[in-house]
Amino acid sequence: MEIIVSHVNTDFDALAAMVAAQKIYLDAKLVFSGSQNRNVREFIYLHHDLIDFFESKQIDRDSINRVIVVDTKIADRLGELADVVSKPNVEVFTFDHHPPTDEDMKTTCDFSEETGSATTIFVKIIRDKKIIISPFEATLFALGIHEDTGSLTYPTTTYDDAEALAFLMAQKANIDLINYFLNLILTEEQHKLLNELLQSVHTTDVNGIRIMFTSAKATEYVDGASVLTHKIGDLENVDVIFSFIEMKDRIHVIGRSRADEVDVGKILASLGGGGHPQAGSAVVKGKSLKKIEKDLLDKISIYAKRPLTAKEIMSKPVRLVDSKMTIQGAGRLMLRYGHSGLPVVEDDELVGIISRRDVDKAIHHGLKHVPVKGFMSHNVIVVGPDKPIYEIQQLLMEEGIGRVPVVDGGKIIGIITRTDVLCVLHGSDYLSTSSSTQINTWFTKEKIKEKIANLLPKNVQNLLEELGELAKKEEKNVYVVGGFVRDLLLGYRNLDVDIVVEGDGIAFGRAIVEKLGGRIRAHKKFGTAVVILPNGFRIDVASARLEYYERPAALPQVEFASIRHDLARRDFSINAMALALNFPRFGELLDFFGGRRDIKKKSIRVLHSLSFVEDPTRIFRAVRFEQRYGFMMESHTEELAKKAIDMELVGELTNERVMYELVLILSEKTAWKAVERLWQLGALQTLHPKLNIDAELKLLFEQAFDSIPILDAYFTVKTRQWLVLLMMMLRNLDESELNEWCLWMRIKKKDAEMIKESILRGPEILKTLNLSAQLKDSELYFLLKDMGQESIAYIFSRSLNPQFRKRIIHYLTNLKSISTSISGKDLMKLGFEVSPLYNLVLRDLLIAKLDGLVKTNEEEKKFVKLVFEKLKGGIGT
Repeated sequence: MEIIVSHVNTDFDALAAMVAAQKIYLDAKLVFSGSQNRNVREFIYLHHDLIDFFESKQIDRDSINRVIVVDTKIADRLGELADVVSKPNVEVFTFDHHPPTDEDMKTTCDFSEETGSATTIFVKIIRDKKIIISPFEATLFALGIHEDTGSLTYPTTTYDDAEALAFLMAQKANIDLINYFLNLILTEEQHKLLNELLQSVHTTDVNGIRIMFTSAKATEYVDGASVLTHKIGDLENVDVIFSFIEMKDRIHVIGRSRADEVDVGKILASLGGGGHPQAGSAVVKGKSLKKIEKDLLDKISIYAKRPLTAKEIMSKPVRLVDSKMTIQGAGRLMLRYGHSGLPVVEDDELVGIISRRDVDKAIHHGLKHVPVKGFMSHNVIVVGPDKPIYEIQQLLMEEGIGRVPVVDGGKIIGIITRTDVLCVLHGSDYLSTSSSTQINTWFTKEKIKEKIANLLPKNVQNLLEELGELAKKEEKNVYVVGGFVRDLLLGYRNLDVDIVVEGDGIAFGRAIVEKLGGRIRAHKKFGTAVVILPNGFRIDVASARLEYYERPAALPQVEFASIRHDLARRDFSINAMALALNFPRFGELLDFFGGRRDIKKKSIRVLHSLSFVEDPTRIFRAVRFEQRYGFMMESHTEELAKKAIDMELVGELTNERVMYELVLILSEKTAWKAVERLWQLGALQTLHPKLNIDAELKLLFEQAFDSIPILDAYFTVKTRQWLVLLMMMLRNLDESELNEWCLWMRIKKKDAEMIKESILRGPEILKTLNLSAQLKDSELYFLLKDMGQESIAYIFSRSLNPQFRKRIIHYLTNLKSISTSISGKDLMKLGFEVSPLYNLVLRDLLIAKLDGLVKTNEEEKKFVKLVFEKLKGGIGT
């Protein structure tokens, strides 16, 4: 026999989940393990003919072979049926939405999910399996979700809960019934108890969190006490409340919490009760109200997380303006840094705040050259570094201000804006117009940690954790940024660890070396450093900074800033994300600019309209990322790229920057697609008039991609693909054009010589190797011996002739490493007088050895004597 059960004091979520489970497990019986809440009982009385329930005493326990447990995983909460789930021959399936605990029962299958209600889990299954439900069932299921999510207002509410409710509305859930049973009229006893509870209300502060206590006595058991606690919490607008209700010889303790910092279920477990973070209860005997309250306060002090304070959320360093600065100057600073207001100082003392609105008003009246002192707000509200975030939020709302400076010892150490508070309390993407709840579920902190564990080597995982611990110790906000984060979300392994520090990045780099060993190379001008650990692993460390461009295509000017500003200077949204390393924020994703959304849309998007104007190399990077990941520039970004190209900004770039981007593109597996795309955009035409991206070049690229892996089997280092492909692109240039181009692009001398050698000698070598019917090994050797690795790859790729390729493979396999055992010193020992003949003799000896005429050392000596005699004879005549 199969049974479906839930916890005692059954609420609507438990009842609804049980009925929903029976839609899937058709033969299972619904069994109550104990009492039900008053509103649930009344609902059952009204719908008695529609719900077929059994009491636990009506069930033959020995015949039970499967138990489907909903809305809990704790066996003790199953009341009279607690022992059934521990029987060895009974399968246990659980469907719960509460966080895991140490008390969770052993299960055969656990189908639990992180949703706001257990009913949501079943509604998703019912919807996906297209199971038909009646309006009555839709109403009951909606009641369950509404009750456990506070009608979608509790912090545990998820996208799935809202979607499930929308589905149930479409199935004709009855709103009037839902409203009635969620808000039952209080009984006379409940009214009396509520009044007594309200008269005893008192509050205290623990770790910056406001905790409310209330108490009352009842001569008889009063149903629905938990509902009263909830009502008082709503009336008093308090986040945490505990009610004590004396009934006979015991005290019922009920807790409710809307604060993430206070887990009432965990706290009440210390009194022998339990629950989940938002709701819990306990029944206590033998203790006074004062003793219970003291015990609770002690536990709250231990378990309650300390709320974030001003010094932990403030932005720093602070942009300040002197009181003598002009309105126009202050406006330019706001525009450059994206601020809507700036603190004003006079002799390092805070004297006011100037806002964007103040600046605009002054400019409107033609007063742009007036000092800011005349338009600033003088009554500046400030906070100390230890001010809790909730009090700061209240201050901003009550005073109607957009920012508040953080002052310590009379000096400004930071500033907090409305945006800072909202992002800290509700997530970095709260204000982003480009994110969605569904995308958030793809990249939760837990899933990011899972990706780190699955994608990265253990040593890198440990390194990130050590950096996080160090950041906590040094009281620095430290983030891993850029391509590492992008590739982690995409599921690629990227071991380029770039970290950004809010503050002194070089000092943090030195702290890394002090803790982990290694060495550091610092660049003070840019606030960056490279740390090389003892195992050779490299970490790039940078101070969070802001970059601005004084003119198009120029190199950026650098100033230190916050992580948000640092990310805002990045090229594309997918590269403008960061992962916090500080504990307990480790793994938290910062995405201010919609990078997650663009990853899901497979889209490349710039962060602002002047992005390509400021740095046209971003066009090359956009194309490289497009082709590497199978993405596309979104339409506005592509339009901006084309405009920058039409403005001929690519031609204004320094040649080194263009060459750097070209090398990266030609090193990719998707090099041809990227080159073709750049050509279509018009970005490559400035490289040379003879450059042409056509079908012939495409074929040569394909042949190079096929050829390079074949040849790499014969080389000790990998062939530089980019250099081979560049030779293909430049193959139609003559010697003077190649000289000029390599000089113009500042190609390294050795590489420039290889490019010219390959392109200029290539046709002759191709002709010789393709057409010569007979070719001695020595002739093949001297034809190829001076050619570099990439040059050989170039000519190998230029021909598909089997004989041609066979000869090159023969050279690499059998000839390239051949040398004579006799050297110039050996010739002296053999008694031959030092002379210019040495080179001729040794060359002839190498030819003979290559052609198989000599093999042993003795044969080499004989050959040398004959050659010397012949050469001397020739000279004598």
